[in-house]
Amino acid sequence: MILVTGATGNTGGATLRALVDQGAEVRALVHDPDKLKAPAGVEVVVGDFRDAASLDTALAGADHAYLVGPSLQDQVELETAFVRAAQRAGLAHLVRLSINGADRPGGGTVRFIASHIAMERIVRESGIPWTFLRANGFMQNNLGQAQVIAAQGAFYSALSPDALVSYLDARDIGDVAARVLTEPGHQGRTYDLTGPEALNDDDLAARLSEVLGRSVAHVQVPWETLRESLIGNGYPEWNVDGFQELGDSYETGVSAAVSPDVERLTGRPARSFADFVTDHRAAFGG
Repeated sequence: MILVTGATGNTGGATLRALVDQGAEVRALVHDPDKLKAPAGVEVVVGDFRDAASLDTALAGADHAYLVGPSLQDQVELETAFVRAAQRAGLAHLVRLSINGADRPGGGTVRFIASHIAMERIVRESGIPWTFLRANGFMQNNLGQAQVIAAQGAFYSALSPDALVSYLDARDIGDVAARVLTEPGHQGRTYDLTGPEALNDDDLAARLSEVLGRSVAHVQVPWETLRESLIGNGYPEWNVDGFQELGDSYETGVSAAVSPDVERLTGRPARSFADFVTDHRAAFGG
């Protein structure tokens, strides 16, 4: 039995679907079962990282688990609760979604990366056989501005042309996670997951324009303007400050490297941003 956390999210949902396609026995841990359109044969359990008893129930009988934690101020505390429950259950293999830069000197100055650095240490020290998937920025984040792109032919960000990132399709994370969860030989391994090319936001605009067949522009705005907009739309200040820290790290080029691990583990190239836009053409008004 494989337990998938975050089953209603980008990577948990992708992992769930990939495992079902492989015919694996899967259980999904969710907060709200109404938000999950579970494929046939998937067992759905309701639980919360803050509820130890619900974690014990979710992990009962599970051999493997995919762990993705929320980007919250108490992420380490929440994920640690899951790890402790996995220890109690005698879990045989834990696959954890980590982040690009978790092994980088100075990465801890970015709060999101610092959380992952801490969790990698906690998992290693737990005694549970583990695999870490260190993922780069998600292409799916662009769907947050899909309506704006469809209506205005533009998207807004604070990143400069220096911010090159090898953005990754979350579906590739799911495909990799499914392989790692169902094949032997991945325990104690760390994989770097990226897209096939490093792009800045002007490049993203060019790919959108090409696939959609109409002009899409990247409009660079000051960080403070973006910060006010995000907070005004309900994002917690802690997260917004984290976005800026991560964006500042992108400006240095540290997230531009391209890794072969997606192709090596899945047997096919990582999806390109053009592939992503093509598959989500309707969302972008194409």
